[in-house]
Amino acid sequence: MIRHRRHSTPSMIWMIVASGFFLMIGLGKASSSMGAASIPIWIAAIAGAAYVLRGPLGEAILRSVAGENGDPEQAVASQEILQDLDDLRAQVGELQERVDFAERMLAREREERALNSGGSR
Repeated sequence: MIRHRRHSTPSMIWMIVASGFFLMIGLGKASSSMGAASIPIWIAAIAGAAYVLRGPLGEAILRSVAGENGDPEQAVASQEILQDLDDLRAQVGELQERVDFAERMLAREREERALNSGGSR
């Protein structure tokens, strides 16, 4: 069974971007109202974001952005699909050759009939 998760990746990225945007706005508001006392808040926010992004969540985000899937079954299924596609291309090529051959044979037969009948039908 193949599951497609590519359509959820852009929404996840936009959610992370929006969260970062709102975090920056909040930190900006804290800085304007608290002044220099907001520096520890900035340090804590940056350290927290770095900690979260270095963990499994960050790795999952990186894999989804890079287009990798952690599902080995899907990788095997992808290889099977590519092999099936190659087989189908070969079969279509064979069928095309057969149709071309049949068309040449029919054209030759029509030419022979036209020559035998003296060019008139």
